Amino acid sequence: MGSTGPGGLPSTIGALIANATDFNVTAIPFDGEGPGLTAMLGGEVDFMPAGISAAAEQIKAGNMRALAVVNPEPVDTLPDVPAITETLPDMERFLPWGPFYGVFVRAEVPDDVKAKLTEVFTTAATDATFLELMANRGNVVMNMSGQEAIDFLAKWQQVTTWALQDTGAAKVSPEELGIPRP
Repeated sequence: MGSTGPGGLPSTIGALIANATDFNVTAIPFDGEGPGLTAMLGGEVDFMPAGISAAAEQIKAGNMRALAVVNPEPVDTLPDVPAITETLPDMERFLPWGPFYGVFVRAEVPDDVKAKLTEVFTTAATDATFLELMANRGNVVMNMSGQEAIDFLAKWQQVTTWALQDTGAAKVSPEELGIPRP
C-alpha cells in the first residue's frame, strides 16, 4: 500500500479499515500523495488510499480505478464509485471522516465578530463559483459552524486517535489525553 507515512491520510484510512475488517498490508511511504500515486501508476505499489482531488483526473483519464470512496454514500465527483460501507458496513461508525479545510478563530474572539465571520463564510461557501471549484477538485462542502462543527471535530478526533491506537500506530493512548472512545 502506498502511504505518506504514519498519521497521514493513507495510513489513517488503513487503520480505519483494519478496525472494520482483517486488513494486513505493508505500507510503503512516499513524500506525499503525488509521488505515491505516481509510484502506484508505475507498479511500485498495488494501491493507495488518496484524496479525491489528488486522484480524480487520473481516474477520469482511465489510468486509475477507484475501488470505493471513504464516505457513507457515493460522492458527486465520482458517482459510479461505491461508498466503502457497501463492502465494509462496519466502516459506518467511523464516518464521515476525511481531510477537511476549516476557518478557525481563537475562543476569545467576540461573539459579534464570530457571527459576522460565520455569515461571510456561509455566503462564500454557497457561491456557485466556489461550489464548482470544490466539486471539480473532489471536495465535499460541509459548510458547518458552531456546535455542529464542534461535534464534527470531536468525532473526527475520537475516530482518528482511537483507530490509530487500536492498530498499534499511536504512541500515546487517547485515553491518557482525555479523548473518549467514539
